[in-house]
Amino acid sequence: MSTEPVCADDLTDNFAALRAVEHEAIQARRKAVLGTDASDNPTELNLPQVGLALSGGGVRSATFALGLMRGMAQNREGSSADPAKRTLASDGLLGRLDYLSTVSGGGYTGGMYGRLVATYGLHCAQRLMARGDSPVLEWLRRNGRYLTPAGSRDVGIAVVTYLRAWLAIHAEFMFACILLGLVVVAPHLWQHSFQVLDPRGWELWRTPWWALSLALWATLAPGLIAGYWAARDAPNPAATRLMPGWRDALFVLAAAGGAYLLLRALQTSGAINPVRHSLNWPGAGVLTVISLVAGQLCVMVWMAVKAGPHGLKVALLRNWLTRALRWVMLGTLALAGLGALDRLSWWVLEEFQTGNQWLWGGVGVGGVAVLTLRTLMQPLQQMAAKSESSARDWLPRLLNFGSLLGVLALVTAWLVVLQWFVFAPETFRTLRSVPAWMRASMLTSVWLTWVVLTAGNSQMANTSSLHSFYRARLTRAYLAVGNRQRTMDNDAGTRADVTRVVEGDDTRLASYRPELNGGPIHLVNTCLNQTRDDKSGLYNADRKGTAVTATWRGFEIGQREFVALKPEHDAGTLGRWVAVSGAAASPGAGAYTSRGLALLVYFLGVRLGHWMRAPRERVALQWLSHLAWRAIPKPMMLASEASATFFGVERPWWYMSDGGHFENSGVYPLLKRELGFIILSDAGCDARYEFGDMENLVRKARIDFGAEIDFYSRDEAASLFTLGSKELTVLSPEDMANNHSSRGVLLARIRYRERPGPRRADGSEGPPVRPEGTLLVIKPNLHDALDVDLLAYAQKHESFPHESTGDQSFDEAQWESYHRLGEDFGRSLHASWMAQLPGWRTPARHGIRVAARLGANKGAADAPRVEPLWRRNARATAIGTTLGVGASGTLLLSLWQVQDQLQRNRTDEQYEARQLFTEVSKGLQSFKGSCPDIPEHVVTQASLLLDLRGSPTMRPLEQAGLERLAGRIADECTREVEASHECVAAHQRIQGSLCALVLKPPTQNTALNYWHPGASPDEQARDGRTVLRTVQSAVGRFPVFGTLFMEGSQTIGLADQQPVDSSNTQSQRAAAPPLTPMPPEIAAAAFLPSLNACWRGNGRTTLYIHIYDEPSQVPAKALRQALSAGADSSVLVAPIENVIRSADLRQQRRPVPWPKPTLVLHDPMSRDCARSISRFIGGPWVLPGDADTVWLRDLPRTLLARPGVIELWLPPIEITTSENNADHTEIVGALTRER
Repeated sequence: MSTEPVCADDLTDNFAALRAVEHEAIQARRKAVLGTDASDNPTELNLPQVGLALSGGGVRSATFALGLMRGMAQNREGSSADPAKRTLASDGLLGRLDYLSTVSGGGYTGGMYGRLVATYGLHCAQRLMARGDSPVLEWLRRNGRYLTPAGSRDVGIAVVTYLRAWLAIHAEFMFACILLGLVVVAPHLWQHSFQVLDPRGWELWRTPWWALSLALWATLAPGLIAGYWAARDAPNPAATRLMPGWRDALFVLAAAGGAYLLLRALQTSGAINPVRHSLNWPGAGVLTVISLVAGQLCVMVWMAVKAGPHGLKVALLRNWLTRALRWVMLGTLALAGLGALDRLSWWVLEEFQTGNQWLWGGVGVGGVAVLTLRTLMQPLQQMAAKSESSARDWLPRLLNFGSLLGVLALVTAWLVVLQWFVFAPETFRTLRSVPAWMRASMLTSVWLTWVVLTAGNSQMANTSSLHSFYRARLTRAYLAVGNRQRTMDNDAGTRADVTRVVEGDDTRLASYRPELNGGPIHLVNTCLNQTRDDKSGLYNADRKGTAVTATWRGFEIGQREFVALKPEHDAGTLGRWVAVSGAAASPGAGAYTSRGLALLVYFLGVRLGHWMRAPRERVALQWLSHLAWRAIPKPMMLASEASATFFGVERPWWYMSDGGHFENSGVYPLLKRELGFIILSDAGCDARYEFGDMENLVRKARIDFGAEIDFYSRDEAASLFTLGSKELTVLSPEDMANNHSSRGVLLARIRYRERPGPRRADGSEGPPVRPEGTLLVIKPNLHDALDVDLLAYAQKHESFPHESTGDQSFDEAQWESYHRLGEDFGRSLHASWMAQLPGWRTPARHGIRVAARLGANKGAADAPRVEPLWRRNARATAIGTTLGVGASGTLLLSLWQVQDQLQRNRTDEQYEARQLFTEVSKGLQSFKGSCPDIPEHVVTQASLLLDLRGSPTMRPLEQAGLERLAGRIADECTREVEASHECVAAHQRIQGSLCALVLKPPTQNTALNYWHPGASPDEQARDGRTVLRTVQSAVGRFPVFGTLFMEGSQTIGLADQQPVDSSNTQSQRAAAPPLTPMPPEIAAAAFLPSLNACWRGNGRTTLYIHIYDEPSQVPAKALRQALSAGADSSVLVAPIENVIRSADLRQQRRPVPWPKPTLVLHDPMSRDCARSISRFIGGPWVLPGDADTVWLRDLPRTLLARPGVIELWLPPIEITTSENNADHTEIVGALTRER
């Protein structure tokens, strides 16, 4: 039997109207349960309203609640043989329930039962619940692993679903980091492109952001501070006009004059020059003095001009100045943070580019850490929320710190990629000649395209989470029992597999009305997250959320607010609300929300929360906020999740999460309705029986509803009630932890808010009254009379029946143990026992005298505890301590051995360097530059010794001796050579080896340098024009664009890219030196380009060749021989230096290679010579047919130039096999560097 419901459209947004409608629905429900013959039974119709609350706790709570409800269904009250004598509990105690309030895991079972009643009616639903062989019980047993019901196949589906969500959220984060990265690199990019600032003054700052940070603070903060001090109180606060005193005016004038004189003096001496010296301390001091004067003067003028009482003006001004100073400090810290990100990402990029292996190890460790945190995500969240008192302070802070550190590492990683793409000389082959500003423009275009195309997709925030997967599994495992196509009412029916989607498994929330078929009104409880109050700008630091209860009639928000459900509302399905009610792992976690943990959950992709379109808007947003939430809702939602910033009902979208994030028992909405009797299945994880959820309920009941909840002690309950069953015992809360001799429950009195009593006969107001109710708490606990298999499971699993909520895949034994435990309690709720409790059949009126206390009894905890039969005593404490001490000692010994070995290696290196220095000093003792006679091995040893310049391997005394030795060699190398043939030959040989090494000028050995770019602004502009012409030419080949771009286009020549003459280039390179060295006489006879341009008025051009790997030695030697062939060669080629080896010897960072052969000129007069040298560069760096293969770059202006010197940097090479011919091997220019 069913009655026509009141349409939700007829409801007003008023909680009192909702209660009136619900009261009518409960009366109709009761009549439907009683049947036609007993529908007018006033005793049953007027019984106190009863509600069952199923707490949160994941599948543990769902399984325990299922057993409890099945046990209640098996308890029948009276006889139903005579239809006229039927009672509400004739078919089972479930018929007595008027309300069913569920949270999280309790919602799994609650939604299942509601669907069962809505589909088959209460009578059939109770019969299916009571039977031990029903298809419903078989279905739920088989799908205890609801997330992976099909085993390994479903594990694969779960993995790919998680990866899809993880990739989606990190793709969004990547584009957020692109925007952040473009901001971070903006000053560096400006300096890199225009090179306005003098690096010699600015490189001390490491990054321009830090100079800007100090400039912002020095410009504004002193003035705000001085202005606050200048806003003085007056003897008469009501005075309206107070002119500044003469002392204040004199102080301002004196300070202004002093600032002017100081500025003029510093400018005259050149101490203040931002372009050359950056922001130095004199400049910061001038800004500070000017700010002080300006702040004092502005406050004085404002106080003199502003109308109003002086006291009010001072209060307003001080408030504004304090807020402004806060914003200045935040801006300063923000600029400093941008600088830290800039410098950190650049340092990591340099480490990666130079091949340091420890960073790759860190990436591997980070990946393992991510997987571990992903597995432990929900337990960590619970630990942070329900940690012990000793760890309640440090554990959440530790999680926050670790999360923030992890996010910083992730942001840095993306910034490293962006810095690499924008500034690295070698990224992709097609981008080698693209300047940095053009690469940044490409990223900007990509980011803008992504924002324009996707920012308006409001559903992306939900589809990129795990909510849909979680909802689908819950729906098919639990709610599908109410689908007629699953034929749960037919034992012989054919049921589709749980992994298959069947129409009707879920139902719209607006259609979910179990009370029409005799069932209870189902209240689904969730949490609406709110960490900020938009009207005050303050954190809601305690609750950080409010309760939202959903039914087909509408949404209850907080204590009394109600929004009736309309057709246009985003109500969704029952499955959505059950899944949201169980969305424990989400960035918004109500009272347990923390920014660090939210970041961790967000970036691990463990997001179960749901964004719901607000059914109504409560406040008018500011225009910018309104525009953002309308035009770009997706980034607004994702930013809110990542930053744990939620505005509750004050935004067009609400972020919903687990109802346990607000109140985990589910009793909250039943207290709001002031029910006479409430049964609570409290299956939250509470192994120590500390009653954290009950404590939270008692507090919120008092604050929100004025209700007091007092628990009975064991003695109090025994003295007040003559209980007719020995199977249930009312325990004191402190006795629950140490009980095993009886089936224990908790009983509490509820005293609702005080209100005026009935009027007296004379019409006067009666005494105030407080309606009462009863709370019966059924909390999982064990006793000796339980089934043997259940006790055996408890013996093997010490945490049972409070195993972690993170375990959502119960095996058969685990599922059956929780189910059987709940069923044991449900069967014990006999009608005779329940009837003696206040509020079950008569209005509640308790006689409690002394209430029990919540929480563990410390005295009982200290007393000897009697171990139950299913618990084993711990015997391994001493053994574990011994093993721990031994492991610690082993670890310390290993660390000491590693340190000792490192010290020995350093000592050996210093000894070898000392020996080398001694031998070279002896070998060069008789060195004369006019007629040198130095053995070749001494020259080799000297070159090795010179490579150790600046190395920590050499002690300071040896470093000083080496510098003196190098100075003496340099002096000897400049002496006039003697006229003999032998002396001239020896002089030429020593000039090209030892002298060239000693006289080598300081150089920039890396192609990646923050303050010293490898290309000048003119070279970058030329590269940019070449790229634009290339793109124009490529686009012009298409008929659609040809008419737009081909007109006025010009031919692109090699000279536009670099100043290397392309005439006869291919024929000359075809005759480039082979890969093996040639004798000088053969090289001299070969057809080679002329080097006449390398003759200078004061002698020859000196060329320094640098390589990055040992395979380049052979072709580099061939090139050196070709360039120095003949006694009258115009190029003096120094010995080849492997800069990677040199950096290793000096224990310095390895340089980043140039991607192409690069000639660095120390003076513009060498450009023609460099062009001639470039024609000698052949294989393996330049092959026939290649174009644009040699770069000419000017020496950075910050380095000391030596006229007549050219540096040649040859990129590393590798041996590769041609894809077209596997037998053909050639040496080609490498794009990777030596690892």
